[in-house]
Amino acid sequence: MLTKVAAQALILDRLKSRCAHAALSIAENGISERPFGWVFEISVEDAPVDASPAVAVPTRVIVNKHSEQVVASSVEYDVEQFVRLYEKLLAQNQASSQKWCGTITTPFPWNLWRNPTVAERAKDGGFYEIGGKEGES
Repeated sequence: MLTKVAAQALILDRLKSRCAHAALSIAENGISERPFGWVFEISVEDAPVDASPAVAVPTRVIVNKHSEQVVASSVEYDVEQFVRLYEKLLAQNQASSQKWCGTITTPFPWNLWRNPTVAERAKDGGFYEIGGKEGES
């Protein structure tokens, strides 16, 4: 399980591998601890004017201390809404993982009205995972 210091290092490492152009830091007053991990506020300092970022730097990042997952959103949510949506996705993921042995397939017309998966809901909400560089574990 991650510690807060390790989570901060993980975020900066992953963001700097994507956005090498900017001086990134974690705002000290922007850290919020939750049961699943932490929500961090990211600040960009002294970005070069001529460097146009290929990838946008997120303003908020969630680190799950159990899975070491780093999640951001392309939608600017306030902190409470960001956390509430992430917790809802976690709950849906846990509920769907408990039904893994349901092997019955639905007949043709009924599968057209299926519920979206957790991944589809996350994508619709603007959530995305910030992974490490290729080849890193």
